[in-house]
Amino acid sequence: MNKVPRFISLMSDTTAKALLKDKRYSWFYEDIIKFKTSIDLTKYKLVDAEMNTGNKAKDYRADLIYEKGKHLINLELNQFIHEYTLTKNLYYALRLAGYGYLSGENYDERYVTQINLNNKVGNDGNKDNSLIDYKLQDPKYAKILKNINIVDIYLLNYKGIRYNGTNKYETYLSMLTANSYEEMEEIVGDLEEGRIIMEKLKELGLDDKFGMYYDAEIVHKKEVNSARKEGANNERKSIAKAMLKAGESVSKVMNYTGLNKKEIKMLM
Repeated sequence: MNKVPRFISLMSDTTAKALLKDKRYSWFYEDIIKFKTSIDLTKYKLVDAEMNTGNKAKDYRADLIYEKGKHLINLELNQFIHEYTLTKNLYYALRLAGYGYLSGENYDERYVTQINLNNKVGNDGNKDNSLIDYKLQDPKYAKILKNINIVDIYLLNYKGIRYNGTNKYETYLSMLTANSYEEMEEIVGDLEEGRIIMEKLKELGLDDKFGMYYDAEIVHKKEVNSARKEGANNERKSIAKAMLKAGESVSKVMNYTGLNKKEIKMLM
């Protein structure tokens, strides 16, 4: 009996890393960003220090930061939106801009553009109002932080869009909102590029080890973004059991799940 691939979301950091590290698929996210912001990521270098380290958990989870000269672009995939998610992202943009470079006694500023792909409805829900581009400003003195730019893209404004032969990039955005392969099939239709991405997702969905990293990320996000820590802890233990059964070392299971050595030993 053929194994059925599990559904893999395009809004997962784990998924994005898998595609962006492969030149055969990196164009998908690059095209979305260029369509919505006019920023061409192919002219930037993906500078994540943990890319291709051999530690797949780090490779997949680490931040998506692009660099060209003094300009940094931080790409955030906000799959699960909570009231503090976007505020947390603003703090991160401030930290990135604040690090800068020291050269002798001189301090070279960094210019940061933070692009938030938000799994949320924005404004009136119309796709034409799905983007907000703004800078940070002190409300009392009206002082603008010119070296930080925030771009919020509200993906659920595109939910329900189907490929009609002329709306390729809008179809890509709609694909990000899909919650099943059946839904993605309806979105993609006969769009060849969309089907290429969907087939890659199904390939990942059949990869048990990738599934472990994917699950670990989802559990981590649940743990951070919700009060349901007990449920998340049980899921982490389930993932740990699967990894141990697959022959992974205790230290690796600790890194991927966040469980301590004693907790993992009790599962063996």
